[in-house]
Amino acid sequence: MSALAMPVHTYVVPTLPQFDTDAGRDARQFQLSLARTNYNYMHSYLEQVPLSAGVPGGEGFSPQFIEKVLKVIVPMLENFKAAVHAVLKRELEGDLPGPEIEALQAAYDKLVHDFGILNPIKDIKDIHAFLGALTRTAKALEGLTRVPGDLEQMVKGLETVFAETLKTPTAFLKSTLFDTLRGERGHAYLRPQSIDDYEALFGALKPPTMLSLPHAPWMTSTEKPCLQDWYFGWMQIAGYNTTNLKGVVSSVVPDSDTVVLADLQKKMPITDALLQSVTGDQTLTLADAIAKHRLYVVDYEVFAGATSDPLHGEQRYLTAPIALFYWNPTAPPGYPPSPEGVMQPIAIQLGQHFDAEATPIYTPNNSAGGNDASLLKWRIAKFFINATCAMQHESIAHLGDCHLIVEPFIVAAHRQLAETHPLLKLLLPHFRFTININDDAIHSLITPGGVVATNVGPKIEDTLAAVGNAHANYRWDQRNPERLFKRRGVDQIPVFPFRDDTLLLYAAIKPWVRNYLKLYYVNDQAVRDDTELQGFVNELVLPQYCGFKGMNGLVDTGDPKRPVRIESFDYLCEMVSQLIYTAGPQHASVNYAQYTMMSYMPSVGGTIYAPPPPRAMVLHSVQDCLPWYPALDVALYTFSFEYLLTEVQYDTFGHYDPDPRVPYFQDPRVWPLNEDFKEALAVAEIQIRKRNATRPMEYALQIPSLIPNSISI
Repeated sequence: MSALAMPVHTYVVPTLPQFDTDAGRDARQFQLSLARTNYNYMHSYLEQVPLSAGVPGGEGFSPQFIEKVLKVIVPMLENFKAAVHAVLKRELEGDLPGPEIEALQAAYDKLVHDFGILNPIKDIKDIHAFLGALTRTAKALEGLTRVPGDLEQMVKGLETVFAETLKTPTAFLKSTLFDTLRGERGHAYLRPQSIDDYEALFGALKPPTMLSLPHAPWMTSTEKPCLQDWYFGWMQIAGYNTTNLKGVVSSVVPDSDTVVLADLQKKMPITDALLQSVTGDQTLTLADAIAKHRLYVVDYEVFAGATSDPLHGEQRYLTAPIALFYWNPTAPPGYPPSPEGVMQPIAIQLGQHFDAEATPIYTPNNSAGGNDASLLKWRIAKFFINATCAMQHESIAHLGDCHLIVEPFIVAAHRQLAETHPLLKLLLPHFRFTININDDAIHSLITPGGVVATNVGPKIEDTLAAVGNAHANYRWDQRNPERLFKRRGVDQIPVFPFRDDTLLLYAAIKPWVRNYLKLYYVNDQAVRDDTELQGFVNELVLPQYCGFKGMNGLVDTGDPKRPVRIESFDYLCEMVSQLIYTAGPQHASVNYAQYTMMSYMPSVGGTIYAPPPPRAMVLHSVQDCLPWYPALDVALYTFSFEYLLTEVQYDTFGHYDPDPRVPYFQDPRVWPLNEDFKEALAVAEIQIRKRNATRPMEYALQIPSLIPNSISI
């Protein structure tokens, strides 16, 4: 071979078991028997939710992944450091140990300046140097009589955080900022004095999208755009969690999740007069709005009866609010001009049952008897809806409907599909790191005292119960994106950016999956004869394994040990397409929204610190709104966590080759098919970016190049 010759690779073409040799089938069975000792289920942690029993060998984070996470943690900790510095400067100007502080600054600056992917060993040395400087600073602080013990603890907390980060990048999530401020006066340092304190927390971090929106000429309010009514309506169709919006209908629609008007009115007595007052259209009726598919609702009944624990001695509150929206074909003043119309918020009730005094209806024009001349209670009502939406996002839409759906698929696939099976080969990049990130979540996020307990309103037991109930009610076929929007009655909204963009991606996934699988399954009979595939689908539905329901394309066998068969190539393609979609675009739509759209607490918080305002309460100024918002330590911890989760992207959706000289797919027939898939995604990206040019704000959560292949963070 000449010096410039390309290396020669031996390609192993994946094979279905029925087409393998006798020796090949024996090898497959032996390999699967070993896999079943490595991959197993745990059902006792989350009731009704199957999880992997630990992190199997081969499922751990790679050095390349850890490198990406550490590069995100550096600016996050820089902002952390800046917040600590601000407190120290304010409280203790001129009374700090100069040499130690200077050494700490020098070590940190060197770490940030030199950090890079080409010098991992050197980077570790720099990290240890920074850690040592922290240790010396902590010891120096111990001897100062004027330094409160909580500030000493603050620096020690930083030391602990960084030490844990060296063990695993997500270990940072175990240490709350309150832990670093748990002295006698530490918590008081981070009490908000004004609403401006929340924006100041972002310091060295790039500002999130929600705080970067300019004031447009059509805006009639001087409030931040993310606090305005148009933005509140926009979030229902292009926000961090668009899964809760449902159409209001006049009568029951079979096989539908729509909301019947009479049932809604039993909870929330909305009237024609209320709708007319808010919209300004005196001829509009609820019946007219329903007939034209213009009336929508979000109802957080899932949290009815749930409670919230105190945090750091402060009581927190939880409700199950309801919000009504109208698709207004004519944009009112203060809304973005749009020929198709806008989603206009009409009314909010902060509970499941109307009470004129305790839970009145609030509107944007104080037209429902809420005693809200300042409209600040309307502002707080929007905060309640956004916060409750964030709670449902973190527990169900994100964790439950993405992370915990894909994980049992991974375990079942490894237990039933041999390494040489073409379906496993296709799915592996979409499974990457999911079990490990979920295992970290079990030990750091959804635990008593963990991230969720700190940042998400319900007590951890109620959060886990909500996740379990949602999983028990999950029906696979109903969640297919080509059916889901019609089922919820939101398919006829003229503009729905998440729906419109995500369907472009699903339309690109389907032919890729179909053409790939067609290389190996020539007809339905090949599907029926695949014993490994049959074992896979049975493990998916058997309750002692995955226990999925609603896979209606499977055929009942009557055999309790193997209750189903898959007999249709078309249904196989649909199942696989939906699985890849869930791991990629669906997860991206909720994960990557966290910092961009959920980080400014006066707009969206995960916790609520005061009960719903009653009719008798009068709010006079924005300062009166502060009691409802999270304390600054919780706010800082929340968006630091969100920053970590939204800034890490390991790979790019549809791109499978980590090394361009070594194709991931070893079957050369796949290569042009993958190029077609990437081309379809590129065309979709161009279309989405063109759409964004005419939207009131960019919707970037379904841009293909910003989506990873798997739930890897």
